[in-house]
Amino acid sequence: MTALTSAVVLVGALGVVNLLLTFGIIRRLRQDAGTGDRPIGATPGRLVAPAAPVGTEIQGTDLRWDGETLVGFFLPGCDPCEEQLPEFVTHAAKWQRVVAVVMDPSGGVSGEAAEALRRLRPVADVVVEKSPDDALHKAFKVSGYPVFCTVRDGVVSSVSGRAADLALEMARIPAWSAPSGKIGRAH
Repeated sequence: MTALTSAVVLVGALGVVNLLLTFGIIRRLRQDAGTGDRPIGATPGRLVAPAAPVGTEIQGTDLRWDGETLVGFFLPGCDPCEEQLPEFVTHAAKWQRVVAVVMDPSGGVSGEAAEALRRLRPVADVVVEKSPDDALHKAFKVSGYPVFCTVRDGVVSSVSGRAADLALEMARIPAWSAPSGKIGRAH
């Protein structure tokens, strides 16, 4: 009888430990979901590029893409966008040219959009687009938010869902040249 009691206690203790570990994993997954690792709109379980792949030539916009440009895409009310906004503003201060694109059907007059615009205007040229079918969203093939890109001479040179990754990318690749057949000049 003592062996049977010990076995039941041991199995019960293992069940409790397993339950605690499962709750810990779930909590960690929920925390990681809000860090911007996967842009809003990307389908879980499917690898989706948040924007145009590296090497894509940007066409169909009125903006000039000479030199290096940092571009950020934001959606008011998007929690990862709100979390990444201060990091983007910090990195934007280090760039000569920054474009921030805010997608807002109200045209930037909603409360959340107005707050994002207030924070972005000191460090970026801000463009408000009302639809994902507008020029910059189409040119960059945005499929989720937030998205951060660097553009060199009209060609996408890096893409990320986190603003901090752009600084790492630029540190790793100090010079980039466009693939043959693409517009751009070697640095």
